[in-house]
Amino acid sequence: MDNAKTLNESIETLSNNNFNTSIIIDNKLCFELDNKFYRVKMPNQSEQSFAEHKRNIIQLEYLKQEGCITKTQLIEDLKNKNIIDFNKQEKIRENLIQELKQLRFFLATKGSREIFKIEEYTTKINEIENLLKKMAIEMAIHLNPCLESRIEKFYIEYITFLCTEYQENNEWKRIWNTFEDFNKDNSSLCNRATSNMTWLMLNRG
Repeated sequence: MDNAKTLNESIETLSNNNFNTSIIIDNKLCFELDNKFYRVKMPNQSEQSFAEHKRNIIQLEYLKQEGCITKTQLIEDLKNKNIIDFNKQEKIRENLIQELKQLRFFLATKGSREIFKIEEYTTKINEIENLLKKMAIEMAIHLNPCLESRIEKFYIEYITFLCTEYQENNEWKRIWNTFEDFNKDNSSLCNRATSNMTWLMLNRG
């Protein structure tokens, strides 16, 4: 699976829905692809326990691999090599989020006749949203090799495998029979389902 592509699609989902959680109904998120209906759902207790068990097993496997590095170690290494300073980036991100909140508030208080101000605030909001998107992608790509990111990626993909369904004759059915089938699936459905599951888990009820 293309991790960068999945991440980008996840952020696009957040952006396109304007962080709207109302599209999530009963801890399920439906979407359409190629005129077919699909949904991702939060795992039930047994599914979550099974996924967590698999995550623990894969963590032990990763720890045995040569070159395994934790998030803290990687962040420090990237800073020392002058590649990226995550603490500085996080402060910039927090300031941008505060500015974004203010701009949205200002925009909401403007009347429909204040066209120029509405356009000004809308342009600034779009610029900040795009910048935040780029920062999130850049930071995630840099953290890709660390132990925590690899484990989280595995967990999200495993939950996606377990909890993605398609609609057939008014019934919802599992798509992939095995995790191996999921990993071999290079279709847009696989990436779309993973990005939607990421969005769903960020907004779990």
